[in-house]
Amino acid sequence: MFSKLLSSLTHRRASIPAAPAPDTISPVENPPGTADATLRGLIPGADTTTPDPVLVHREVLDEELGIRGIEFMIRGELRNKIATKRATLRRFLDGMLIEQLGSHTNPYRPNPLRPAWIQLGEGSLLRLGTGKLPARCCVLLQTEEAGQAASSDIRSLITNLRDAGHEVWLDDVLDTPWFASLAQVANGASLRMALRTPFEAGELLKTTHQRYPHLALGAWDLATPDDYELARRLACSRFSGTFVTRREDWSGNALSPQLLTVATLINQIREDANFRTIANVLRQNMAMSYRLLRYVNVAANGLTQPISTIEQGLVILGQTQLDRWLTLLLLAGGAMGDTAITEIALTRARFLELIGPYRLPPEQSERLFMLGLFSMLDVALKVPLAAAIRPLNLAPPMTQALLERSGPFGPYLALADACEKGCAEDICRYAVMLGLTTSKVSARQLEAISWVAEIAAQNPPDKAM
Repeated sequence: MFSKLLSSLTHRRASIPAAPAPDTISPVENPPGTADATLRGLIPGADTTTPDPVLVHREVLDEELGIRGIEFMIRGELRNKIATKRATLRRFLDGMLIEQLGSHTNPYRPNPLRPAWIQLGEGSLLRLGTGKLPARCCVLLQTEEAGQAASSDIRSLITNLRDAGHEVWLDDVLDTPWFASLAQVANGASLRMALRTPFEAGELLKTTHQRYPHLALGAWDLATPDDYELARRLACSRFSGTFVTRREDWSGNALSPQLLTVATLINQIREDANFRTIANVLRQNMAMSYRLLRYVNVAANGLTQPISTIEQGLVILGQTQLDRWLTLLLLAGGAMGDTAITEIALTRARFLELIGPYRLPPEQSERLFMLGLFSMLDVALKVPLAAAIRPLNLAPPMTQALLERSGPFGPYLALADACEKGCAEDICRYAVMLGLTTSKVSARQLEAISWVAEIAAQNPPDKAM
């Protein structure tokens, strides 16, 4: 996805919003406490100091580990304490999710580039209908009465949802009367793998696939690559969980010679090595030379003559763009899930860059962007992060943030970690530390997700190294 991706990065800074004044609130962002104020009215004795719920997300992947949608969830202290099986409270919380997602959605993009996945209860869906749902969304439908067949109203509503362009997946109710009554009208069915042994999950998925071959299957809450491989062998086509970005003990691994070359080039750029030196290194690697010239000719398509030499390409590209191109090339050097990891890293980088201007000058926001990319190098390359960044000779503030979550940039990276883990308490803590509200955090996450989706939509996956 690199040919046009870097040209999009070239114009990225023009779209970074200026930091608002401390006492102003964007019209699409809810004032602090708005959601919880309503919730406290439903829960007598609720703590008035409880922080706002925050919108968090997780990628939904396909068989080839490409990102095919984003699942959105509400996280917060009150959200975690509520017994969500109580119908009234469940409907309220589902409504809060739709409200939060809608308040941060771009009204000028009625057809999102990637569908939103949202978990809703039966009662919530009946109350909401199709009018308030995001466009082209995928509903993970849950029930409180899995032992009974679904009502005719639910069957009719699912049909209406599908006619409106939505998908409805029956969430974690395989082999129940409720599931059997809706399997013919639903698009798919998901299974929460973390709640079952591999044998149990395998039996449920195999039986469902045999009985309902038309129904798409999805595996949720996957924690390891082995979980993903099992689900893929069992005919699943959608996957969600932490398995792609899972960190393991890679202490015995080292950078390959090819990736070490890329890292060395990045370091040479920062040390202001001349383009002739860099061109000599690139000439020794045919694949890198080809990719560089291909990218430059796409990015500089206004030129009358194509770029045919490495030196010409480096001059046209410039030092800053060359630095970004090489960093993304380094990220794409991994094996499983390299496209997804690259997009997740770009989302993190863009998010950090968007929240930077609230406290930092523009040049520091640029560093936050690169910090977000570097923070995923260990996952992409399957080596310890310290080993991955050692050839880069980064400045101490960058290294402190990456390895210790300390220094001036540490809280920014810690906030990104909390968002990806869905830890509301940490999100609130680091947001306050950085002068943000949880609503701003949610809004900036959605902006970052949309920005990366737009880039990815223009670029098919590029596997060649």
